[in-house]
Amino acid sequence: MAEKGEAKKRESLFTVRDAEAAVVTYTLLGLLYILGIFVYKWATGWEGVVPTLVYLDTNYPRFNRIAIAWIIFREGGDIMLRRYNEWRAEHSQTVAKAKAAGIAEGIEQGMEQGMEQGKVAERQRWEEWYQRLQTAVARGEPFDEPPPSQNGTPRSTPKGS
Repeated sequence: MAEKGEAKKRESLFTVRDAEAAVVTYTLLGLLYILGIFVYKWATGWEGVVPTLVYLDTNYPRFNRIAIAWIIFREGGDIMLRRYNEWRAEHSQTVAKAKAAGIAEGIEQGMEQGMEQGKVAERQRWEEWYQRLQTAVARGEPFDEPPPSQNGTPRSTPKGS
């Protein structure tokens, strides 16, 4: 239970894994950028290492913006998908728990209603029997009908008996 509480206390959207992936991606893009510039300079006419390094330095801000945008979209999409999947898993567990609780509550209420309906039906059978008894007595007729409890419809026993 403590682990769940700790997992829910996520302080940041990013994890160490996310930062490592971003650094690796940025490094690979940087190496590709440097290699690409060197190949471009070699293909268009090699002037030497210093002019190539100056060209790299001049175009670095453009590379930086593109690389950062790439990382944000790539890693950001991955992070959002992971967070969505985490939310979906938590949500499905919450829904399952709520459903189970609802079913349990429904069963309990159904049992209570059934017991109450059974008591009402039994009371009604006894009252009808008693009315027939009173009518027979008032008319002076013999009444040999057994009470509902001896008549094939057993009386329910109270809880705890």
